[in-house]
Amino acid sequence: MIAQPSWAATRRGCSGSRNASRRLEILRCAQNDSNRMTSKPTIALVPTGGTIQNGLPFVTSSKAGGPLNVLRAQRLHEPVTVRIRREDRDGNPVDDGGDEFHEVTLTPEDGLYLLPYMEPGHEPPQIYSQFHLTAKRVIEEIDRFSVDTNGRNGLLSDVAELRVEMVIDPDTGGELRRGGETFGMRELVLIANTVNEAISRPDVDACIVTHGTFTTEETAAFLNYTVNSRKPVVVAASQRRHGSIGNDGDWNLWDAVRVAASPEAAGKGVVVVLDEQIYPAREVTKTNQRPGGFASLGGSASAIGSIEADQVSFYFAPTRLHTAESRVKGESPLPLALPTVDIVKTYAGADDVQVRALIDRAVSDREANTSHPGHGIVIEGFAYSGVPHRFQRPALEEAVRGFGIPVVLTSRGLRGRIPKEPTQDTFITGDNLSGVKARLLLTLAIRVLGPLTPFADWESPTQAERERLLAEIGRYQEIFDTH
Repeated sequence: MIAQPSWAATRRGCSGSRNASRRLEILRCAQNDSNRMTSKPTIALVPTGGTIQNGLPFVTSSKAGGPLNVLRAQRLHEPVTVRIRREDRDGNPVDDGGDEFHEVTLTPEDGLYLLPYMEPGHEPPQIYSQFHLTAKRVIEEIDRFSVDTNGRNGLLSDVAELRVEMVIDPDTGGELRRGGETFGMRELVLIANTVNEAISRPDVDACIVTHGTFTTEETAAFLNYTVNSRKPVVVAASQRRHGSIGNDGDWNLWDAVRVAASPEAAGKGVVVVLDEQIYPAREVTKTNQRPGGFASLGGSASAIGSIEADQVSFYFAPTRLHTAESRVKGESPLPLALPTVDIVKTYAGADDVQVRALIDRAVSDREANTSHPGHGIVIEGFAYSGVPHRFQRPALEEAVRGFGIPVVLTSRGLRGRIPKEPTQDTFITGDNLSGVKARLLLTLAIRVLGPLTPFADWESPTQAERERLLAEIGRYQEIFDTH
């Protein structure tokens, strides 16, 4: 039986009976709200940008209808009293002999209001330009304007206290806030270090990372191997912009908060939450740009849980090493410079040009910097066996035996495990990992284990050299078999 978070139970208790008095219902809900205030978890929110924070450009409103008559969330400068026409549910004036309007006083303390944006000089952009809102603003707008199926707002603050933790680029001193398509390993390290710092605090119960969908799967997998905690870590993203029609990001973020607040999420490793589904970081991948465009590949697993109106439910749990049990997480903070690992695709007519170019670069990097953290190659080989094209194989064997570059075999078919061959003494098999996920694991494995020891003559090794290489590859293989 899955334990139910206290906030979910109290939320259902506020629905009330049709026969109950309105006063009793209000008192009961107020008491439940008070209970939630004393039991809410504290969640660190690490924003990195992406569509989930990407809002509509601010354009001066025409205030007369048309495409520029967009209401934007804004804050009043001073109190104002407005007269609101009394209308029925169809928008018709109420004609009951009473007043034609009622007065309401609005104050800055009320929070945001949807109003025409009237700042002069903000003309429509010629082309669409990304506008990444701050995480605090996104949280405030969701809490103010979004409602659940019972018509109640305050969705995020009702579940948890959200504490925003910025990812700061040490080179610029500025906040990391941009699309995931611009991220490299350096950005993944910055995110991981920020998450580890935040979640190590005793008063932080969980962590959420907001992210662009292009590289959500990479950041989630990287965190799955480098976060040194059993506390829940959730990555949230969206396919449509905040404030746009059919926006999925606000709901995904609400679901992410609910998952992070669930006691059942502890010890599950890093998960990705989209479309009311909970995906394991090790297997999740983006398949297309539409809502519902994420799936679990590699093995036969799909989502490990789901989010419904009443509760968060987990049905499966990862069995491979992750987060606090990971053997490749290394020390914290991670260094910005990590080994360089590239992916090579196998296909009909493939040759060794790309592999030899990677060998040349590795040699050049070593000559230029003797402390370079290392190199590796991941092959997306033919389905089932993961073997490369026969014209690629000699160069790959030379990379391993002659230059000490680890090579991992994965399947370009995206599903199923790579079987080990009894005679395999050169390559590492990537289990059921995709090439993208194997690249991240190999990057971290090289950092922990170091490069392989090359043969003095790669075509004529001694028995001792063979045994040493076999032992070194075995240590790499153990990591891929257990993570």
